[in-house]
Amino acid sequence: QDNMAPTFTIPVDVTIYSDVNCAYDADIVFTGDVTDEADNCSTGLDATYSDATAAGNCEGEVIITRTWSLVDDCGNTAGDQVQTIIVQDTIVPTFTVPIDVTIFSDANCGYDSDVVFTGDVTDEADNCTANPDATFSDATAPGSCEGEVIITRTWSLVDNCGNAAVDQIQTITVQDNIVPCLLYTSDAADE
Repeated sequence: QDNMAPTFTIPVDVTIYSDVNCAYDADIVFTGDVTDEADNCSTGLDATYSDATAAGNCEGEVIITRTWSLVDDCGNTAGDQVQTIIVQDTIVPTFTVPIDVTIFSDANCGYDSDVVFTGDVTDEADNCTANPDATFSDATAPGSCEGEVIITRTWSLVDNCGNAAVDQIQTITVQDNIVPCLLYTSDAADE
């Protein structure tokens, strides 16, 4: 009887990447195949595998545990070996920044630069992250006259895997368009 188990070399652990549809191809063409399959009696041996998948640290990341097995013609089994395949999302999200806008100060020289009045980002999209939401930070500078303010609003969008879109800038100009009041006194009226 043949009671010697076959031998083989497992492919190395590997990282592959999801596509624009958050799909991936874990075929051995991309992840590697077993090499050096050998046995004392059986020829033409071909290792097989089974996959177990688990979610990674973010949407779009998958951990594939691939267990390779090899059995010779007499039923002698090599020890199973495990290959780890990590699927990562490296595609950045996209969005459209609102247009530059002018708003106006009120009677107290105050203003409201809420996105309701200045515009919000549209077309936020990502291949793996559902409903990405852009954020912004503002830097203000005085304009050319008292009451005028220039707001530089920097919009940012990062998906759940940390892939960041290129920041985009919106310029918001706050203008004072309220005319001054001229008060008349009785002395001025007499003149």
